Amino acid sequence: MRELRIRNFRDVSGYQNEYGEVMESNMIFRGASLDAISFDDAKYMEEQLGIKYILDYRDEQEASLAKDITFPSAKYIRIGALQLKEHKDNGFDFGSMLSGKMTPDKLKFLIQYIQEGYRTMAFDNPAYHQLFELLLKDDGHVYFHCSAGKDRTGVSAFLIMIALGMSEEDAIDEYLLSNEYLHDFVEGFYKEHHIPKMFRKYCDPLLMVQKENILLTIQSIKEKYSDYYEFLEKEYGIDEEKRKVLREIYCK
Repeated sequence: MRELRIRNFRDVSGYQNEYGEVMESNMIFRGASLDAISFDDAKYMEEQLGIKYILDYRDEQEASLAKDITFPSAKYIRIGALQLKEHKDNGFDFGSMLSGKMTPDKLKFLIQYIQEGYRTMAFDNPAYHQLFELLLKDDGHVYFHCSAGKDRTGVSAFLIMIALGMSEEDAIDEYLLSNEYLHDFVEGFYKEHHIPKMFRKYCDPLLMVQKENILLTIQSIKEKYSDYYEFLEKEYGIDEEKRKVLREIYCK
C-alpha cells in the first residue's frame, strides 16, 4: 500500500475472532479527514484499495474547516457522530482547539468533554447505524473517519471488531494503535506551536488516545447490557444472523 497524506490511516485487518476466522485486508479502512490528499490518491483509494464509501463523522461546521476531497466514484456520506448535549463547533478536532488560547479551565473542560463523548457515543448513534448499514452491503469497502481518526473513528472500529467476534483485548489494542500512527503528527504539532514539554502531558489526552477513554465506553455498555451481543442487537439491530453475514463478508 502506498503512503497517503492521511493522518492515522490504516486497514483494519489481520485480527482473529472467537471462531478462528481472520479479518480480511483491503475491506475496512479508518483514518482522519481527506482534505490533504491529491485527486490521484483518491483514484488509488478507489481503484487499488476498492473503497466505495466515505463515511465522515464530523458535523457540517467541523467538516467545512478541512473539507474532504471529492472522489471520482466513491459515495460520500457525512453524519455527525457526537452524542453530546453541549456540542462544540470543532467537534473533537482538538488540534484546532489547542491552537487557540488555552487556559487551565478550558483544558479541564475539554478533558471532561471528551470523557462524556466516550460515555455516550456508542448508544443509538445515527452515524454508527449508517456504518453498519454500509458494512452489511455485499460490496463492503468502507472508509470511515473524523478529524484525527482516533475518537469517533476509534469507538466505531472497536464496535466493528466486537461485532465480528474479535476479543475485547484485540479491539482495545486496535484503538490504541492510533498513538503509533499519530506520533509524528503530535510531535510536529508541539514543535510548531512551541508547546513546552512540561505542558505536553496535559495535551496528550486530547491529541492521542487514552485507554481509560475506551474503558469508559466499555463500562457504559456493560452497565446497560448483559453482553456486547445484546448491546449490538438492541442499539443497532445487529442480531446473530447479521453478525454471521458480517463475518462472511469481512472474515475468512
